Amino acid sequence: MKNVVKILWISLILVLVVSACKVQDVTPPPTEEVATLVPTEIAEPVVPEETVMVPTEELPLTDEDGKMICSLVGPIFPDLTEEQKQQLAIFTEVTDEDWTKGPEDAMLTIVEYTDFFCPWCGLAYEEFEKLIDKYPDDVRLVFRPLPLESLHPTGPLAIHGAEAAGMQGKFWEMYDVLFSNRETLSPLSAEELSEWMKTAAGELGLDVDQFTKDMEGDEVINKIKVATDTMIENGVASTPTVLANGRPIGEWRYTFLSNLIEVMKSETDLAVECPPFVIDEDKEYTATITTEDGEMVLELYPKSAPLAVNSFVYLAREGFYDGVTFHRVYHTFMAQAGDPTGTGWSGAGYQYREEIDPELTFDEPYMLGVARGQTDGSSGSQFFITYVPYPSLNNGYTIFGKLIDGFDVFENISERDADENPDAPAGDEIISITIDEN
Repeated sequence: MKNVVKILWISLILVLVVSACKVQDVTPPPTEEVATLVPTEIAEPVVPEETVMVPTEELPLTDEDGKMICSLVGPIFPDLTEEQKQQLAIFTEVTDEDWTKGPEDAMLTIVEYTDFFCPWCGLAYEEFEKLIDKYPDDVRLVFRPLPLESLHPTGPLAIHGAEAAGMQGKFWEMYDVLFSNRETLSPLSAEELSEWMKTAAGELGLDVDQFTKDMEGDEVINKIKVATDTMIENGVASTPTVLANGRPIGEWRYTFLSNLIEVMKSETDLAVECPPFVIDEDKEYTATITTEDGEMVLELYPKSAPLAVNSFVYLAREGFYDGVTFHRVYHTFMAQAGDPTGTGWSGAGYQYREEIDPELTFDEPYMLGVARGQTDGSSGSQFFITYVPYPSLNNGYTIFGKLIDGFDVFENISERDADENPDAPAGDEIISITIDEN
C-alpha cells in the first residue's frame, strides 16, 4: 500500500509540473480547419458554463499603496517543500557515483532512468542530444539505469557494457554507440550483443580484455541489479522516467525543454511587485504598435477593463514590449504577443483578474484581448488581436481594446507557433508601443 500511495503522489507531481509549465498556453486553439497546427497540449477555451458577471467597479483596482491589484508569478521551479522532498526521496540526489554530462551548475538538470533498448528511451536520447547541442552550458544530463528485463531481455547486459566502458573513462561514448544502434542491437542474443560490444569497445580504444572482465564481473552486475530493483520496488517501473530539476515530468521533448530553459533564463527579469496604477479611467487612450512593416493603432477601453489597460499602458511606457515578437499567429484565429522569451510561456511576472464586460464580445474581428492561463486571475502581459469573429472566447477573456487602423500591417504578420517549433525563425518584432492619452 505504501508503494501505491507513492506512485499516486509521484503521478500527481508529474501532472502538476507539466500543468505549471503550460499555464502560459494562454489562448485556445484555432478552429478545426487549422487544428493540425496546434500541439495537443494546448488547452481548450476556459469558458465556464455559467459566468457570473461581476462589475469591475465593485472590486478594488489598487491597494493601499496605490499599486495595481495583482499577484506575483514565482519561478517555474520553486523550492520543494519538506513534504515534497520526502515523497520524492526515492529519486536520490546527484552524486559523484552518477554518470553525468554537462556543467555541475547547469540551469537545468535532467535525470533519465532509462533502458538502451526501450523505443521511447531512444526517442528521448535524440531529444536530449538536440537540447544539449543548443544549450551546452545550461543542461546537465544524468544517467540512471532502469533496464526492464521482462521487456528487453538483454537490456541489463547493454547497461553492463556501458558501465564497463565507464570504468575506462568512456561511458558516454558507449552510451552514444548503444543508443545509436538500438534497433540493430535489441534483437540480438546475449552472446551476440556481448561480442558486438567487445568490438565496439576496441573501436573506442578500450582495453577489451579489461572491458570484458568488468562487464561480466559481479561489481557491475550487482550495482545495476540493486539500482534497478530499488526503483521497481518503489513503484518506478516505466522508461524513460525523466526528472527536471528534481521533479518527474511527463513531457521531455526538445520543444518543451527548450522553452523551459528560455523561461528560466528570463526569470531574473520578472516583476517583484505589482505595477503602479498609471491611467485615468476618464481619459481616452490609444496605442500605436510600430513594426518593421508599419504601424497598427489600437483603441483602448479603460472604463471596461481598467486593470488590463493599466498593465498594458504601464508596460508599454516602460519599454517592456520593445523587441518582443508575435510568437503565436494564425490568420484564421489571432496574433498573440507579449512574452519576452518568444515561447508563449512567460510574461512580466505578475497576473491579475479577468474583467468581463457583457457589452464587449469577440463576435467581430480585430478585438484586443488579454491572454490568460487555465485558472481564474491569470491574465498577464500577453495580448492577442483576433483576425476573425471568435465567439467561443466570450466571457472567458478580457477585451480591453480594438484595432482601428493598420489593418494591412496586421494581416501581414507572419504565421508562427512557438509551441510546435521553437527553432522556427523569430516572429515579427514589435519595435515599440507608443501610448497617447487624451
